[in-house]
Amino acid sequence: MKRFLALTIAALLASPAGASDPGTYRTDVHAWYDAFTQKDPALLDKILAPSWVDIPSPPGLPPGPAAAKMLLTQLTGAFPDLNLVVHDVIQEGNKVVVRATMSGTQKRDFAGIAARDRRMSIQVVDIHEFEDGKIVRTWHTEDWMTGLRELGAFER
Repeated sequence: MKRFLALTIAALLASPAGASDPGTYRTDVHAWYDAFTQKDPALLDKILAPSWVDIPSPPGLPPGPAAAKMLLTQLTGAFPDLNLVVHDVIQEGNKVVVRATMSGTQKRDFAGIAARDRRMSIQVVDIHEFEDGKIVRTWHTEDWMTGLRELGAFER
């Protein structure tokens, strides 16, 4: 019994702190939103697993964290003042659900829409799944219909 206890304590001490601590998931997930607001792709390296999957993934993006970095570049290029504000964070096990608002002023063409210096503000809902302390999957839904309307995509 003493040997078992000693081995268990040794294993816990040898494991990386926070590597898969569900208590840090709510905090760690904020780095996703901070990466876009601060235009800091290095934050994505800290939280995304090499096998990260984006669901649904925009067409033409590579697999893994490279896709998130390209998306960050595209969004912050078109919306230099891009800002994400987190409103709610709900955790259940290894999944964290976030409700946020994404806003910005379009300064370059985006999704085939010419820049007209218009501002958009849309709701974002994401589910981030963690394994071994990293996000392995992100399911996301953005209110792009509102965003496209605010950017003037439907005007004649």
